[in-house]
Amino acid sequence: MPKSENQKQKLLYLLKFFYEETDEDHPLTVNEIIAKLNQNGISAARRSIYDDIRTLQDFGIDIVIRKSKTCAYFLGSRLFETSELKILIDSIQSSRFITKKKSESIIKRLKQLASKPQARSFSGQIYIYDRIKSMNESILYNVDTLHNAIAANRRITFRYFDYNIKREKVFRKNGELYSADPLALTFDNENYYLISYHHKYEGYVHYRVDKMTDIHISPEKRSIPNERFNAAAYVKPMFFMFDGEIEQITALFHISYLNIILDRFGDNVILHETEDAECFQATFKAAVSPTFLSWIMGFGSGALILSPQWVADELKRLSLETAEMYTDMKES
Repeated sequence: MPKSENQKQKLLYLLKFFYEETDEDHPLTVNEIIAKLNQNGISAARRSIYDDIRTLQDFGIDIVIRKSKTCAYFLGSRLFETSELKILIDSIQSSRFITKKKSESIIKRLKQLASKPQARSFSGQIYIYDRIKSMNESILYNVDTLHNAIAANRRITFRYFDYNIKREKVFRKNGELYSADPLALTFDNENYYLISYHHKYEGYVHYRVDKMTDIHISPEKRSIPNERFNAAAYVKPMFFMFDGEIEQITALFHISYLNIILDRFGDNVILHETEDAECFQATFKAAVSPTFLSWIMGFGSGALILSPQWVADELKRLSLETAEMYTDMKES
């Protein structure tokens, strides 16, 4: 049989067919493989297909044979299982810090890691939810720049902004450059944060990555404390990345809130039964900020701070102020 000009590409096409066309539910027979090769201008005998499949297997490609009246072949293992890809896709489409446009782009590329039949099955399940998404299209470039700065042990400069009621950027410090010694990137409450060391305060500070712009890596090396920084320990006691004085809190909660407390603190909470079967006692560390106090108030009468006393007093003050505010509204 005369060989075509594309003959040298036969093994590459074969590998492409297995990756793009096959999975456990969609194997290819030798006749189907030969037909696909013919469509691409490549002639092939059955024996050569068997030899090529063995070559791919010897190279480590997991080509599985399904034996029946007519043997069929499919790619047995991929970089990601279908369930793993679905988890990744769900995470991206629900992520606030990735813009809708970038989410669609990443998902499209992830689907290419599955077979075409699997990718088609994803299409009916994938939705870019109509929820709050970042308005900063450059966030992933920011993450890349910050990773490079940390790896190179370099200081960074940047500008930091908020949004006003018209959704316009308003730069802090009148647009002056911030200077920071970046330590780590962390993900919390659906946002990316840069943790850095601040020499003025001799402590750690953090910034929302999607609110950073004009990030530049400085030729200056970082100047950071010698102690090993633990990003997880820094973030753990905070509520929605709002810092405050870290205290050991002991509180009573209604039993219906047990799973909420376990979801929030995991293994970092000490639980005790109480004489009242409808309540339990929890002890945990938390940064006492307005956000933490609001979180506790959200439990209403289902939470009671036992210690420290100053935290209980602060909650009492906030509760009275809130009640007074609504009383004044009613009277007016």
